[in-house]
Amino acid sequence: MASNRLGFNQFLKKIAGQKDLNIIIDSNMLIANFDQSHTNFELVSGFIDKLEESAEVEYYTTVTTKAEYLDYQRRRFLTEAIFSLSSLDNVDLQASTKQVIYQMKMRRGKRVSDEIKRIGSDDDLFNSSLNYLRDSELKEIKKAFRARDVQKEIGWLKLCELFLVDNIEKQEELVDEFCTYLSAHDDKQSHLFNNRSIDWKQATSLSSTTGMGYSDALILNMFSETKMDYILTLDYDLIYGVSICAKDKFVVLPDNRLGDFKSSLKRM
Repeated sequence: MASNRLGFNQFLKKIAGQKDLNIIIDSNMLIANFDQSHTNFELVSGFIDKLEESAEVEYYTTVTTKAEYLDYQRRRFLTEAIFSLSSLDNVDLQASTKQVIYQMKMRRGKRVSDEIKRIGSDDDLFNSSLNYLRDSELKEIKKAFRARDVQKEIGWLKLCELFLVDNIEKQEELVDEFCTYLSAHDDKQSHLFNNRSIDWKQATSLSSTTGMGYSDALILNMFSETKMDYILTLDYDLIYGVSICAKDKFVVLPDNRLGDFKSSLKRM
């Protein structure tokens, strides 16, 4: 059976010269395209550039994808802010707060060190779950702060005001300019859907069929209800899910990752 997985290069050849090409783009592709420190930045941004040279493309995203993208940026900016506090003038912290931040910094360092040992190299090592604080860790740090400033001691709300508010708004503007939010309720998008009524319970079936994360299942469910043929992603779960549950559509991924599925999906 022919695979519905396409590598970047194969996809570029397939769609060359097309007009009005509508594509769903996943959050990990958006993240890699807009975060220059990301390991996959050059790979993804280079592919996007070639894609836009090859065809007239309209990118679509779901509310789930946008939430994942902005949450990534939230964790990124808060991590950078928290670890930069010691270098700021006229900013003080309680000893207990400093201790919690130090513990989180050491915990992050151990994750990175363990990963380097596992893969045997730190070349281009980037993983948001390693480099940026996890949500549970951010909550631990948040609890260690007072809500508001006390003299020179910075409060959590001030930290968010200084490092998060403008940055998150800019990221939202960036992604909103790059792609269109997909909605079955938008009359202007009626031509993109098979059915204007989305059965969201179907996401539960998709999740239980392959064991994929529920966020991925929501994205796949929306994709399945559209007339669009392609979704761009770096996510193993979503690639796996499209391969099994949406065989009439195509999932587009980096060429060097096609081999990851030869064994796990060899009978599909």
